[in-house]
Amino acid sequence: MSPARFRWGIILIQLGILILLANLDVINYNFLFEAVVFLAVVLIMVGIEKIFTKSRLQIISYLTSIGILVIGFLIVYNTSIGGREGSFWSETTYRQDLEPEVRRLQAVLDFDDIGLTVRDVGDDLIYGRFDEFTSKPRIIYNLQDSIARVTMTKVSSGLLGGAITIDTDKPRDWYLRFSDSIPIDLECYGEDSDIHLNMSTSRLERLELDADESVIYLKLGDLQPQVNISVRGDDSSLKLRVPENVGLKIFGEDYSSYLTRLGLIDSGGGSFVNEGFDTLATQIEVDLDHRLKSFILDFF
Repeated sequence: MSPARFRWGIILIQLGILILLANLDVINYNFLFEAVVFLAVVLIMVGIEKIFTKSRLQIISYLTSIGILVIGFLIVYNTSIGGREGSFWSETTYRQDLEPEVRRLQAVLDFDDIGLTVRDVGDDLIYGRFDEFTSKPRIIYNLQDSIARVTMTKVSSGLLGGAITIDTDKPRDWYLRFSDSIPIDLECYGEDSDIHLNMSTSRLERLELDADESVIYLKLGDLQPQVNISVRGDDSSLKLRVPENVGLKIFGEDYSSYLTRLGLIDSGGGSFVNEGFDTLATQIEVDLDHRLKSFILDFF
């Protein structure tokens, strides 16, 4: 059997498997987006194959076809696992019903350079909408000991990601909302992102936000008695809004002059509190990174 015949057999088998898996909704058609990039790999492999065909090292010609098979399936794994819910080409949604035994939600959002908007609340435990031409998240959900855990991780744009992009005037964001009745423990990780977190109507208890070179809007509410916030971000801008009727403590010695001008009191240890902090029904503690480019505090 010639190397060329072996190669075409491998490619046809691979295409057949991928089409079958897509029809069964095991994978989506994101791999078509990477096909143009993958074509360059195929051409390189065919060139190597031709060099070693009918030589003492002809085995290399056959190994190039194996390489095409392996790289092709790696691209599918990186961009297409998850059926239609992960389609790059269309707007997709995710919904997780609120089960009666759920008492707490722990959510981890790793979105990198994607915009993130969290706002509103609903009867669902989690509802998500993801724009077209946006890398969709790989979602892992489990429920154990009355604690629901969900992880949303941006799927890599491909093995050769970044070689080809699609630019449109449409937003490229994730939009999420959470239950209005379940305490939330939220972690967010991004970079070069536009982050809009309106948590004023949700029962947020803890937020850990780590996002470099990002624009961050964070609005908090008064539905939980104790709220702990940590914001980290090299060269990021933060606008924080809190209700006037809550106790506020901010750890941020680098912002001391600004906070005292707003009327907060230096309580020692690099922390600043508003008047009556210990007596108010809701107490919010915010730990700020000194590397932030700018910080604005607003009361509503």
